[in-house]
Amino acid sequence: MSASPHLLLTRPRPQSERFAESLRAELPGLRVTIAPLMAIVLDPPAPGAAEGIAGVIFTSENGVAGFAAGCARRDLPVWCVGPRTARAAREAGFAEVHEGGGDARALIATLLDQRPEGPLLHARGSHAAADISGALRDAGIGARDLVVYDQRAQPLPPEGAALLAGAGDVVVPVFSPRSARLLAEHLPPDGNGARLHLIAISAAAAQPLAGHDAIHAQHIVSAPDARAMHSMVAKVMRALEAQDNPR
Repeated sequence: MSASPHLLLTRPRPQSERFAESLRAELPGLRVTIAPLMAIVLDPPAPGAAEGIAGVIFTSENGVAGFAAGCARRDLPVWCVGPRTARAAREAGFAEVHEGGGDARALIATLLDQRPEGPLLHARGSHAAADISGALRDAGIGARDLVVYDQRAQPLPPEGAALLAGAGDVVVPVFSPRSARLLAEHLPPDGNGARLHLIAISAAAAQPLAGHDAIHAQHIVSAPDARAMHSMVAKVMRALEAQDNPR
């Protein structure tokens, strides 16, 4: 009987713990290691940062937290990338909350369809995968960025390094191109170590790891959201479990 596959989560610890907890109910006996490659550090805006703004764009819960920590205004309408971010905005006290479809492209499409009165403020992290404000300005909607948190890279914890250097099957979800680039820096060379099963939220997120010898299999989810990532991780984990422990 072979060892069961292992799940490696490298997102910031709160998000990784939540993702792991959502899987445990579905995968009894889940073997998981949380080894964050990034930490979230809030950078609340200075007083007056929202002056003259007609609405706020949030593309993460961290954006909500960072903005809310420095700005007391809750009367502004907000547009959120998806349901989790929208829930965080409501919990922070925003009354008029719009959901944008699940990813940056869908959020931009929603805003272009609704064409809210600007200027809009995109409260975001220091690293962003899409230029939402730029796309809106190109379409004639006033928008600008405000960095309210940093996704600070950190060394891979020893338990993560040990898992990558060991043997067996390791499932690794990546939620952004930057997290994939950070992971690539820690992979053993020449395919030595664990057999990695990459699950990417998009083709762009998979690209930094394309062709790496450590990647045994790659899966790109059908929709760029946490629900699709959860479903694919569970599917791959179950398939590997059945393969390693046939009845």
